[in-house]
Amino acid sequence: MKHFPLFVDSNKPSAFRQYMRCIVGGNWLMLVSLLVIISSIIISYPLAQAFSIPMQITAHISTIVFAGVLKVGYVLRCVGFNELGQEVI
Repeated sequence: MKHFPLFVDSNKPSAFRQYMRCIVGGNWLMLVSLLVIISSIIISYPLAQAFSIPMQITAHISTIVFAGVLKVGYVLRCVGFNELGQEVI
């Protein structure tokens, strides 16, 4: 089983730390954007009657925007894994 780091160990060489930061940053970016996407979908559809129209519009737009942010986080993570010579899952 592979270990997915959440924090960077500062005792490693500089290039290694740089690519680990890419992996960690990508992981956090994906996690946060996924939480925002889930929240915006819940606001947009099941609980739409509880929110105003401007809030629903914002939720719909944020679903699209944060889907793009999720993809950027995945690409950042892939770059880190690729440069460290590991296979991306």
